[in-house]
Amino acid sequence: SENQIYDDIIGFINAALSALDIQGWQVLQLRQPIKLTEVNPTIFITCTNKRRRGWQYRDYKTVNDEFRHIEQFKQEIDVQFSALRRRELDDTTETLSGADVLEYLKTYLLNPYSLQDLRNMGYRIYQPSEIQSPEFVDDSDNFEFMPFFTVTFVIGQSLSSPEKRIDQFTIKTVKGV
Repeated sequence: SENQIYDDIIGFINAALSALDIQGWQVLQLRQPIKLTEVNPTIFITCTNKRRRGWQYRDYKTVNDEFRHIEQFKQEIDVQFSALRRRELDDTTETLSGADVLEYLKTYLLNPYSLQDLRNMGYRIYQPSEIQSPEFVDDSDNFEFMPFFTVTFVIGQSLSSPEKRIDQFTIKTVKGV
């Protein structure tokens, strides 16, 4: 489900932030009800596009003593990673901006060990896009930046349903043939 995909990706990003020792950032899913009264450093995740690739195919398997009909297909899901951090007067050269955090995250995503972790979770990825930094005016009339990049995840999807099993058959003959 889409919620499972969000959960997997958010968990992966939290693990990346921990491994990279980047503290003070939260990870939230966009396209859900959220109320932000204070802007904390946040990485937003949103699925922007879904495409099926290849042909859908079916399989029949016995799962837990039940005969199942399984429809399978490959899906590409574009996921946008955005980072928002309000600029402060006391920022130093050591302060990580949203673009900095995204650059670290892209590097982590493309690490061979991280790619293997994603593979073990059932995901493959294409090369992430370049980081873009659109600007906006916040509620205090300050210019802010919310950089983002997009990664295409490739995942196998399936829909399983019970299938009636043929328990018996009767051979009938046609007389006179």
